[in-house]
Amino acid sequence: MIELCTNLRKPLDQFVDCLWYSDGESRSHKKERLLPTGTVELVFKLKEDRALRIFDNARDTTGRCFSRAVVSGAYSHHFALDTSEPSPTVGAHFRPGGASLILGVPLSELMDQHCGLEELWGRQAVEVWERLMEAPSTTSRFSVLEQVLLDRLTQPSHDYPAIMSAIQQFSASSAMVGVREVSDSMGYPAKRFIRLFHDYAGLTPKLFGRIQRFQSVLDQIVAGKPLKWASIALDCGYYDQSHLIRDFRAFSGVTPEEYQPIEADRKNHMILE
Repeated sequence: MIELCTNLRKPLDQFVDCLWYSDGESRSHKKERLLPTGTVELVFKLKEDRALRIFDNARDTTGRCFSRAVVSGAYSHHFALDTSEPSPTVGAHFRPGGASLILGVPLSELMDQHCGLEELWGRQAVEVWERLMEAPSTTSRFSVLEQVLLDRLTQPSHDYPAIMSAIQQFSASSAMVGVREVSDSMGYPAKRFIRLFHDYAGLTPKLFGRIQRFQSVLDQIVAGKPLKWASIALDCGYYDQSHLIRDFRAFSGVTPEEYQPIEADRKNHMILE
């Protein structure tokens, strides 16, 4: 079972989409494929004898284990999660562009990787984990985590509003938005704009836009309506159906026809084993 906290205090609600808690219920499968969303996740494991084991891709058989807390950077491809020994977890799902002001590092440094929170926060990461472990209820865990994130929030630079506006443009448009077109409209040289966008969003503008189009396709698939791929391709900003299929396979590792989410409301999770 998953519980959400979406009514966050200001100004945290501008940077964090929600807090969540999973009770670690047993699953019938051993591995899940997680699809790229263009966002960043912070996860705390709430069972001392269980580690979070994450695989860089579907072919990775070794993975990497995290004992307390992990940050999932913005990914440009799918990765996999060991679900054979589930554990209760609590975490924060950041809005696009929101994580760097709380995590304290440019998100470009976390692209396509997972990082133990202790590598970023040092001893504070352990202290937060200990407080979450001691919290007697889901509500109290949310309160602890919300206050920690508020305390960590730093003032954005003067470039931040422009980059957030660009993130919104790439997120909202159903057509392919030109990077130079956006950078010119904001008065930034293209190279500087791309660097700033990468630091705040965790992906380059072009890659971020591609992932948003991919997510639009997933939304249409799980909506349960008849699938007309040529129409979906045009609706989601692709040149044609073959363009959609190439991008879909690049991000998910499967074709649109092979895609099968665990549940409609968990569109970015697929059973791997």
